[in-house]
Parts: sequence; C-alpha cells; structure tokens
Amino acid sequence: MPYGAKGVANYLLELAKIDGKDLDPMKIQKLVYFGHGWCLALKDAPLIAERIEAWKYGPVIRELYNAFRDAGSGPITHPALEAQVVNGEMVIRIPSISDQEDDGQVNKQFARELMDEIWKVYGEFSAVQLSNLTHAEGTPWAETWAAKGMNSIISDEVIKEYFKKEAAKE
Repeated sequence: MPYGAKGVANYLLELAKIDGKDLDPMKIQKLVYFGHGWCLALKDAPLIAERIEAWKYGPVIRELYNAFRDAGSGPITHPALEAQVVNGEMVIRIPSISDQEDDGQVNKQFARELMDEIWKVYGEFSAVQLSNLTHAEGTPWAETWAAKGMNSIISDEVIKEYFKKEAAKE
C-alpha cells in the first residue's frame, strides 16, 4: 500500500530541519514527486497513494498544496496535518512514513532511504530549478500538459516509464 504524501512530506521537513534548511511548498511538491517517480522506476510500485496533477509550475499533489498553501512562496513552518475521527471524536495528527504497515514492495526502510537519497540529490536545488527539471521536454508533466492541459492527472505509468529511462541513462 502506498504511503500518504503528507507523511512523506513530513519526513522531508525533518531532513531539512536536521540540515538547517527551509522548504517551501513548491520545493516539497517537487521532492515528493521525484521520490514517487524513482520509486515507480526502482520498485514498480508507487511511493504515494495520491494522484499527481499537471499544474502551471509542474507536477502537484493537491493534498500537499492544501496542507502548505498558507506558506505561500515562503518557508513551511508546520508539518502537514490530518484529521481523523476516533471513537466519535475528531483527532488531529501528524502523519509520517512510520504510520503505515510494510507491504513487502515498498517498506518503511526503503521509503526512508529513498527519500534520504532524494534529499541528497535534489535538496540543494531551488524550487524554481526543480520546477524547470519537471518542465523539460519529454517529462511526464510536459507530455500531460501538452496532451490534456492544466490540472490533468499525470498517470503513474507515464511517470514510471520516464524514470525508468532516466535510470537507464545512469
């Protein structure tokens, strides 16, 4: 079972905090997207359960957009939260990668190690640089944007094919 994008984003916020860096909403979107893409390529399984949409500035996970929209283009100052009803009571919690049971394909250790590597490789890039990477010709965003337009779902199959080609280059 894929992880929730909010849990993955919260893990990235922890990594950024350890390194003394800030993340803004656009950058966290792109980092989670890259994690999802590489997971599809390496494990043939999705990292996140949520759908990814083609928006003007690249791939967007709507749930993350809503969780961090209050930051605007500034640094995110709080974790993503989820509301749950437990025994008839509304409970607010901070989701994390550790919340989910391992499913055999993408276990917690792999998810954390993957996101550690995503942070190492892409964490130094600015949000705009990451957005530019997602806009390059032949990327899943570019193909979806050209074929279907704004707010269209970028299929996991298209994302997987692209990242498998990228992996073959390395």
